[in-house]
Amino acid sequence: MAIVMTLHKLTAGTGYEYFTRNVAAMDSTEKGHLSLADYYSLKGEKPGRWVGSGLAGIDGLEAGDVVTADQMLSLFGLGDHPLATERLAALTRATDRDIRDAMQLGQRYGVYPGMTDFSIELTQRIGDWNLAHGRDASDPVPAEVRAELRTEVGREAFRKRFGRDPLDARELSGFIVRAQRPVRSGVSGYDATFSPVKSVSALWALAEPEISAVIERCHDRAVADSLHYLEERAIYTRRGRNGVRQVKTLGIVAASFTHRDSRAGDPDLHTHVAIANKVQAADDGAWLAIDGRIMFKANVTVSEFYNTALEKHLTHELGVRFANRPGSDPERPVREIVGVDLALLERWSQRDTMITRAQGDLVADFQQRHGRTPTPTELYDLAQRATLETREAKHEPRSLAEQRRVWAAQADEVLGRDGTARMLGRALTRRPLPSRTIDEAWLQRLADNVVSVVQRNRSWWQPWHIRAEALRQVRRFELPELASILERVVDLALERSSVRLTPAGDGISEPAELRRPDGSSVYTVADSAIYTSQQILDAETRLLAIAAQRDGMVVGERSISLALLAAMANGVELNSGQVNLVRSMASSGDRLQLALAPAGAGKTTAMSTLAAAWREAGGEVLGLAPSAAAAAALGEQLGGHADTLHILTHGLAKRRLPAWAGQIGPRTLVVIDEAGMADTLTLEAAVSFVVGRGGSVRLVGDDHQLAAVEAGGVLKDLAAEYGAVRLTEVVRFSDPAEAAASLALREGRPDALGFYLDQGRVHVGDAGSTLDQAFIAWAVDRASGLDSLMLAPTRELVAELNRRARDYRLGGSARTAEVSLSDGNRASVGDTVVTRRNERRLQYSRTGWVRNGDRWTVTAVGHDQSLVVANSRGSRITLPADYVRDDVELGYATTIHGAQGATVDTMHGVLTGTESRQQLYTMMTRGRLANHAYVQVVGDGTPDSLPRWETARPPTPTEVLESVLARDDAALSATGLRRVEADPAT
Repeated sequence: MAIVMTLHKLTAGTGYEYFTRNVAAMDSTEKGHLSLADYYSLKGEKPGRWVGSGLAGIDGLEAGDVVTADQMLSLFGLGDHPLATERLAALTRATDRDIRDAMQLGQRYGVYPGMTDFSIELTQRIGDWNLAHGRDASDPVPAEVRAELRTEVGREAFRKRFGRDPLDARELSGFIVRAQRPVRSGVSGYDATFSPVKSVSALWALAEPEISAVIERCHDRAVADSLHYLEERAIYTRRGRNGVRQVKTLGIVAASFTHRDSRAGDPDLHTHVAIANKVQAADDGAWLAIDGRIMFKANVTVSEFYNTALEKHLTHELGVRFANRPGSDPERPVREIVGVDLALLERWSQRDTMITRAQGDLVADFQQRHGRTPTPTELYDLAQRATLETREAKHEPRSLAEQRRVWAAQADEVLGRDGTARMLGRALTRRPLPSRTIDEAWLQRLADNVVSVVQRNRSWWQPWHIRAEALRQVRRFELPELASILERVVDLALERSSVRLTPAGDGISEPAELRRPDGSSVYTVADSAIYTSQQILDAETRLLAIAAQRDGMVVGERSISLALLAAMANGVELNSGQVNLVRSMASSGDRLQLALAPAGAGKTTAMSTLAAAWREAGGEVLGLAPSAAAAAALGEQLGGHADTLHILTHGLAKRRLPAWAGQIGPRTLVVIDEAGMADTLTLEAAVSFVVGRGGSVRLVGDDHQLAAVEAGGVLKDLAAEYGAVRLTEVVRFSDPAEAAASLALREGRPDALGFYLDQGRVHVGDAGSTLDQAFIAWAVDRASGLDSLMLAPTRELVAELNRRARDYRLGGSARTAEVSLSDGNRASVGDTVVTRRNERRLQYSRTGWVRNGDRWTVTAVGHDQSLVVANSRGSRITLPADYVRDDVELGYATTIHGAQGATVDTMHGVLTGTESRQQLYTMMTRGRLANHAYVQVVGDGTPDSLPRWETARPPTPTEVLESVLARDDAALSATGLRRVEADPAT
């Protein structure tokens, strides 16, 4: 999913200067809008404008007024009235109270200018260097000199404190971060950045000026609509002791700045809205701080609101249509304008990729020379160097007219001289959306469908989840008004199609003064109620009821002993935990039984022996798994047939059962592997079917690894209610200490990090250098004959790792015939690719067909852009061009989610710091010999990052990992949540 509204905290002080630095020079007192001719000729960005309903409480400012640097200093730098300077100048014979009234807008932000001991020493060293070189002590010094002095001061301070040198870049970087970090920093506001999808920026850059102006106007209106919705739904403040009361406000005070290009100089229409951390309480008008909790909760919803509003305005004004971009996440697709050539969008995306890679090279060189990662300011300087070295330098700001000429020439290079005009003609062909009669019945059907989609992905939800999904669905229709229709759909979805788990009240009725306009108590957090569906609750109830049944097939001791002896004869020695699992699951008679095993505990061996025991007793064994690739592996482990859960549930829904399902009977055992990754509705349908035919089910999983992308969490309920057979001895790792560390990591214990830090398994850098480090280490391991795996948390980062691997494979050799893949990469003969969609019609043998997750080697490229590929067994098949375009990616790296269940010699994985404990645990338990994490600790170095909170107070590498460990995304069932909501003490 493309998040097109991002939200970051801003620090008090001078960070606001980023927003005004590149504004075109003009009269700061000018009001109104620019003429089209002036707009196209101005050099630099448009001046910022004041926006927000909260401006009604700011004397002297109106919405649309031009933002000045002095106003930004007063409001965002200090927390004063934005016109404080003018108001003070207008005072005569002023009292102290008059001065306060002129300046203050509630309490000032916390600005703490005091220097740390580290900063004082560094300043002294800089002065000494200047004097030694015949300069004034206060002169600025070259960036490289400042970096050397910072490293020198850091190493000396480290030795003084610990009596030794730092072990590595991670240790020195973390020490310097802590030493120079200010003790406290105030939050001056929030930067909400609205960016349309790439095709909108491309059309805006290339269309005729009049059309381009319409596109920008639609973007501005979508931003305004989104801000108004944000004010209505998510802008609160807190009052009372410890902020116990959450009250409505009169709206935001914000400065809006629209920028035209990316750091690569490519078209990138986007708007920064700096929202001041100053709002008036609706009850008495007091100026207080924003309750940021709700803003961040609303982030995805407001992003989807902007998406939907922008599509609505562009469709109405220009008649353009949007469609899912090939290769994007089918659950959260990126929607682009139909007719805009993806090759052009890819060309402009590649330019930013070049800068990121060049920046990564500079960061790697910096770390090599200084033994540490750059600070955020040093990284910004390196990013500027990378930008200048990879594109035509812009020493002066360019006018939009100049930019448009450059962009048109670049488009002609990709599309041909007449290609751009043809593309514009296709994109701007009017295609009206289907009209709909908006009545209560239609709204209810839409609400039901929204809940149906949400419950496939979550076992419980809050109003924000419903709003976001409703927005994704309503954008397909022409609607007269968005906000009111949206809220009606949300109300219907929550009131009629959902079951509320949070009690409606505690029996105490607050007076009207302690209730918000919607009637909710100010002592509750807005929109925090938890809901589920009756379908989810019923499915969880049925699974728990089946787990209580004890009338299934029982395997005798003789069959179990023979299976254990056969395993030993084949050189497989089971430990006591594995033996206990086999005995318990074979002889219990349970219709549904659960086994929980940490990563590397040997469940594969145990389940293979269980299958042998069951067959020895005259039974049949089948396997089911959430994915086709996992099912294929499970079939090999069990020595029999295995398939996907989806094939069974799809057959049940269509009343066309696969042949193997029709053979299930009282002596059948069905093993469901990776059960934690199966959604509750699918799991319940499969279990109920098997048990209904007299069979028995064994669930195998780990409630501490990644859970289902869909609604899950029922494994914990099963274990709590009926127990689980557990494997506790980890046998995967060559080092017993790593086995112990993995178990501590599984439980979220911070001391687990000690092993990885001490063993040099944690590496640090920026976005580009961590990718480089991971790739280089992976390539070295592969060259040494090791089975190595590259992992990343997102498909975008995986694509970058794959691109590096392919470039390395090709080296300087001439490029042969290539095809474009769904991840934006290209493939040719010799490349490793992975298929991303099950397609049973693409068969390469009697039982073999193309599965999601299968890896192949390209053996030929067809003239029609098809691919001939071969798997590790030598089987070949031709993948059609449309399948290649939409469902094939390079396969050197994979996502953390896609690697669950894999075992290799070594693992090299990239972390951004936003991952969950479950992702970290899954990633760090793939390799038998070693597992390495490459942690992004210094941001991206872009100008946008300068005013952010994390730039002023960057975390240490260890703090980044500790925050990941603390982020527990374990799935919770609706039944369990209802119990907690009813009695939080449970």
